[in-house]
Amino acid sequence: MEHPVARARSSRQVILDAAVELIRERGVAGTSISDVVARSGTSAGAIYHHFANKEELILEVGRTTIARPLGMILDTTMGLEPAAILRSALGRVAEDEGLAELLLQLWAGAQSDPKLYALLSVEGRAMRTLVVKYLDFWISQHAPDLDAETLTSVLLGLVMGFAVQRALSLDTELDSYADMAARLLAEAATSGTRG
Repeated sequence: MEHPVARARSSRQVILDAAVELIRERGVAGTSISDVVARSGTSAGAIYHHFANKEELILEVGRTTIARPLGMILDTTMGLEPAAILRSALGRVAEDEGLAELLLQLWAGAQSDPKLYALLSVEGRAMRTLVVKYLDFWISQHAPDLDAETLTSVLLGLVMGFAVQRALSLDTELDSYADMAARLLAEAATSGTRG
């Protein structure tokens, strides 16, 4: 017999997974609690046991999604070079089925949902701070004249640009994009020195 805590955790995950699928397909505004009930095979009571309302459910999806492209990389040891962080993040976006579409739908939903916008902003700034920390460590060891803030802006912009292109089905090929992005990052590194 399944332990009640494990059952509750799995029920919560089933609900989150259903919400992710629906948001990716229909967007934030096009996803309702009744849709999540139908997709998850749970009940409204189960959803409201884990989440106070649709807004809280959407915020949890946003919270768990925003860091996915860089989260796996940043769980590694310090000292990765910028191009390795970039390539890893791009690979994560390419491999994580539906991630690009989900990110795009969340960003679109945030334009009309102030709480979602605030959450994505906070989570994005936290991820940016972490990337700056990683790059600062590498810079201190290899290129002390570089500016981690500038390099982080370029790196994150390239990753998010790739996600948008993937979401819009622009047939963006990972290796070609990664090669060009790494060259752009290297160019930013040479021009982004501390003054």
